[in-house]
Amino acid sequence: MVEKTSSESFYGYLKITYSHPGFGDHTFTAEDEYGYLLGDEEFFRISPRTQKLGGHDYYLVVKFRKGLNVGELYRLDKTGETVSAHLELDGIEGDKNASGTFLLKKGGDYPVGEFKIFEEGVFSASGEFEYKEVKDKLNAKVN
Repeated sequence: MVEKTSSESFYGYLKITYSHPGFGDHTFTAEDEYGYLLGDEEFFRISPRTQKLGGHDYYLVVKFRKGLNVGELYRLDKTGETVSAHLELDGIEGDKNASGTFLLKKGGDYPVGEFKIFEEGVFSASGEFEYKEVKDKLNAKVN
């Protein structure tokens, strides 16, 4: 039996720009909020869920292993062992192993980084994130 790990929601900053050749660019930003940045014993996950932007539903999840090298540009891998991403547009399931790059600018318990992900010939997403230590839990926004 596979043991399920529990995820913890982190406080932080997330900005993603989705680009589609026919629909243009649309940006989602979550500043100092809970619910979009997650982590467990082995991985961190960036999960803004489905966002309705410009009349279209954009879905994105990026998963990256804890302990990656800071400053090293990673290519998303199909195995999901290091960094992987899943993209969807308008509820049409896309490639669960999207292509792209990932760069960690700061490691540790509160990583900071950026990513560029694309579904070949369909659309792309580029973003930046910062996991933050909560100083004032009572005033933090929760999603």
